[in-house]
Amino acid sequence: MKAFFVMAALLAYIPSPASLLKRAAGRTMSLGKTREVTLSGTLSVRAEATRPAQLVLRFPLSCKLEGDGGLSLSVHGTPDRPAGTAEGTTGPALQLLQLACPFLTYRGLPPDAAEGALRAAVVASGADMTAASALGRFGDRFVYVLGAGARDLTRPQLWIYKDNNAPARLLAQGGADLRLLEYGSPAAADYFPRVMELWLSGQPGARFEVLETKGAKGAGEEEEDDSRE
Repeated sequence: MKAFFVMAALLAYIPSPASLLKRAAGRTMSLGKTREVTLSGTLSVRAEATRPAQLVLRFPLSCKLEGDGGLSLSVHGTPDRPAGTAEGTTGPALQLLQLACPFLTYRGLPPDAAEGALRAAVVASGADMTAASALGRFGDRFVYVLGAGARDLTRPQLWIYKDNNAPARLLAQGGADLRLLEYGSPAAADYFPRVMELWLSGQPGARFEVLETKGAKGAGEEEEDDSRE
């Protein structure tokens, strides 16, 4: 009975897509003035052996993924085209990078531009941003669903975690399914997902798992550093 009343309260107010994107854009304030972050970890691509890799995020809207075996992939976007230009060998790893990059690197843009970049990335996936938001679940967490009904996985859509306003999942046209998992881990400096996965037509395509983060500082940490100068 208690669970019923909790769900009823949650359903009583579901923010609009515009409001949800504004909240997601506001997350950038927690990362202070950081301009570059390096996420070190492992990359798995389909049947290939797992390899060490580094994901370098340059704010705003630039990502580079490098790994053993000569892997070198990059994406450079703009607020109007956040997925931007991709460079490197075509495949699931590059597709993972191109889909994830806008949702990892919109920090550094003014609030309105950050919100616009998020919207552009969602629209580019094929999602209908005029559709009403819905409430759903992603594992054991509540999410807001933008672009489709909560149980309609046939349409492009963006999921945003209810508790921290972070991008959670992007279902794009063509069967691409980007999942951003395990925010709040010390390995990923709280702000970033610890695990990034790309599923293609229901099958695992690529996965990057963060083991260590360098360069990320919160706004409070930067103020403390400045006071020591």
